[in-house]
Amino acid sequence: MTRASTPTLLSLDRFASVIGLNPAHFSQGTSDIVFPLENTCADLQFQHDWQHTGAVSRESIAREVAKAESDLANYLGWPVAPMWIAQDMKMVDRFHRPEYWSAGNYNNRYAHKSVKAKYGKIIEPGQRATTLLDGRVVPVYSDVDGDGFDETVTVTCAVTTTYECEIKVYFDGHAGTPEWEIRPARTAAIAAGVFTATFYAWQFIDPDNWEAFPTAAAPIPTVDLDEAVYVNEVEIYREYNDPTATSAVFYWEPDSTVAGCDFCGGTGCTHCALTTQDGCAHIRDAMLGILVPRPGTCADGAWTSDDWAVCRDPDLVKLYYYCGNLSDLNLAGRRCDGLSDDWARIIAWMATARLPRPICTCGSPGGLVEWLQTDLAMTTRESSYTVLWDELSNPFGTRRGEMEAWRYVRDIVRDKQAGAGAV
Repeated sequence: MTRASTPTLLSLDRFASVIGLNPAHFSQGTSDIVFPLENTCADLQFQHDWQHTGAVSRESIAREVAKAESDLANYLGWPVAPMWIAQDMKMVDRFHRPEYWSAGNYNNRYAHKSVKAKYGKIIEPGQRATTLLDGRVVPVYSDVDGDGFDETVTVTCAVTTTYECEIKVYFDGHAGTPEWEIRPARTAAIAAGVFTATFYAWQFIDPDNWEAFPTAAAPIPTVDLDEAVYVNEVEIYREYNDPTATSAVFYWEPDSTVAGCDFCGGTGCTHCALTTQDGCAHIRDAMLGILVPRPGTCADGAWTSDDWAVCRDPDLVKLYYYCGNLSDLNLAGRRCDGLSDDWARIIAWMATARLPRPICTCGSPGGLVEWLQTDLAMTTRESSYTVLWDELSNPFGTRRGEMEAWRYVRDIVRDKQAGAGAV
């Protein structure tokens, strides 16, 4: 599986599929049996920019994909696919008269005060958690279609859960870090307590092969898929949201009214330190991202209420939660990936439009890349474009891939204005 140091919602393999790039060549691999390298159109992609100075790397692609995902989330107010948000710091509402403190943390309806999280479409408060199921899984390579190339990889693991979407496969030795997940799986299922998933062989290339230096003998470092370039072991984890983990941390400033705290060198309170208290949160409005944090202690999988550590409302609260849009196929239980095909296309197009270097490709993918990177705000002797003013002033940019993203988003959020025109 192609990977990068920048975590993304859209996997790089799925990015390549959207753009129409050769999956093996995108993984820097070539074979004499399948996907041979044609000298007339060398479309290999490399891990780093310095491995091929004339083409964009997978690391650069991942950075642009992550930037596109961030831009979309910040405009929409919710991520386009599920993700964990950590340490979202918010100020707690205060009494309207600044000379008074408020206590009890109640609003004017005598309900507990809420805070608006950075993102909406909250699925559940909590933190990302992983449990190692098997740290020494040996992949089985097989030739299912009988062409002489072992293109199919199968991994199995005994599990106690019945939800296959929580089971993830990772490269060995990285403790289940998200950017080292091998994705997407071709198939994934649980039967009789055994998880079974299949992948393509080029998804299991040993990542060390992608770090090769260009040499005089091999100025363009490629990976020969017919050789022993694959990993021998992988790790399988259960990845899930843990609602028993702390989802709210409260903070209070030092109280200057306490004796000894209001003058230099005084005693009686900790200087330059905030009082903190852990707690949990429940959802008041999932779509808008409104959470109600409360102090508490979790024991035996259940939260119980605690008194406030300080006898007034907290000044700040730090939130942890799982949020994002879920595709219709995911909601129907037909696909594990929560990122819809439409959002995958929008992210890929937007990221491609912004790439700082060309993608090594030709034919139909090359035409699509050139089309997406065309700047519609630029007029030359050879070409000019007629574009509506609100599209030119959109928040994403003026290249066609960015314009297409804006048109899709505009249809979803019609009440937001991109700009204003002069009369």
